[in-house]
Amino acid sequence: MKYKRLLISVAVTAFEFTVFLVWGLNMDGGDAMGFGLITTYFLFPLTTLILSIYLAHENVVYVIPFILIMFAAQNFMPFFVFGSFEVVLILCFTLIPAFIGTLIGVGIKKFKK
Repeated sequence: MKYKRLLISVAVTAFEFTVFLVWGLNMDGGDAMGFGLITTYFLFPLTTLILSIYLAHENVVYVIPFILIMFAAQNFMPFFVFGSFEVVLILCFTLIPAFIGTLIGVGIKKFKK
C-alpha cells in the first residue's frame, strides 16, 4: 500500500485523541491540572516527534498532512475538555517536535543510504 505509514500515523493520532478525549471528559474537577500537564506537555509532543521520525524516514511529503492533523488534534483537545484554546502554546508543542522529528527521520534515511 502506497500510504501505509501515513495511515498508521493518522490511526495512532486518532486513537490517542479519542483516549485522551474520553479521559478528559470523564475526570474529576481536581484532575484537570494533571491531565493538562500530561497530555499537552508530554504525550502529544512525544507522539508528534516519534511519528514524524517514522514518516520522514520513508518520505518527507507524508509529514505535512500529519503535522496538520496533529495540530488540529492538539488544538481542539483543550477546547473540548476545558472550553478554551491555547493556539500559541500548542503551535510550539506541535511544530517544534515535528520539525525535529523530520530532521532526525531524514538524517536516518540519508545515513542508511
